[in-house]
Amino acid sequence: MLINRTKVKEFALEMAKHRAHKFTRVRKRFFIKCEGNLRTFIRNQVHSLPSKGKTIL
Repeated sequence: MLINRTKVKEFALEMAKHRAHKFTRVRKRFFIKCEGNLRTFIRNQVHSLPSKGKTIL
């Protein structure tokens, strides 16, 4: 896993505080979605870099 589940849960619940309905739990499926989105984001970023150099920007 690339994500820290505790931090993701804390952040998601913090964002949910501003909604009319208060959420108190985070499903496992949410973490799987976050993990997939992060992997896709990293993959796309790396593939968009120029083919020379040594540092990922």
